[in-house]
Amino acid sequence: MVSGGEIVFPEIKGLAEIRFSALLPQVVYPFAVYKSGFVLGGDILQGLLNLQESGKPFRFIVFRKSSGGKPLASTNIKTVFSEIRSREDATEGRDIYIDVRLSEYRDFAVKNVSVNPLGDVKVPPPRRPADNIPVVNRYYVNRYDTLWMIAHKLLGDGSRYKEIYNLNKNLIDNKNEGNGTSTYTIFPEQNLIIPKR
Repeated sequence: MVSGGEIVFPEIKGLAEIRFSALLPQVVYPFAVYKSGFVLGGDILQGLLNLQESGKPFRFIVFRKSSGGKPLASTNIKTVFSEIRSREDATEGRDIYIDVRLSEYRDFAVKNVSVNPLGDVKVPPPRRPADNIPVVNRYYVNRYDTLWMIAHKLLGDGSRYKEIYNLNKNLIDNKNEGNGTSTYTIFPEQNLIIPKR
C-alpha cells in the first residue's frame, strides 16, 4: 500500500516447457514425406542426440493448418533439450519412438556501464553480430553427425546434404563399401569438403 492506494505487480511468466512423443520411421510410409527424400529414423535420432549433446539452443517450430489448408496459430520458440528418450516396440516393427522434453531458452545479457567521476552514466551501444560469416571449406565429422545435420549447421539448409556428398563421394563411398551401411553414412574424423554457403 502506497499513499492509501494499492500496487499490483504483474506476474512474471516462467519459462515454457514442451513435451511430446514422436514416431521416427525406419521404413517408408505414405505419411512420412521429406523435402529431400526419405531419411531413416535412426539418422534423425542421431542428429537429435548430437544437438542435445551440444547444449546449444535451437528453434522449435510447428506449422499448423486446418483440414482445408488454412494456416492456424503456429509455434516458434527458442528451446534447449531437457530430455530425449528413445524406445522401440517389437509389436510396431523397426520404427523408433521418442519422448522429448524441451525447455524454453532466453538469452542472458549483461549491460556494461561505465561511470565517470562527475556521476554521468554512459551505456555503450549493443554489439551487432557480424554480417559476414566465414566460408567453411573443411569439416571434421563428429560422433552423431549426419550429412543433413552438417548441411543444416554450415549451409543453413539440411536439404543441401547431397552437395556435400557429391564433393566427398569417393571418401564416403570407400568407407561404406562392404560395410552394409547406407550410401550417405559418414564416420567420425572424416575430413569433408564443404561447398560455399
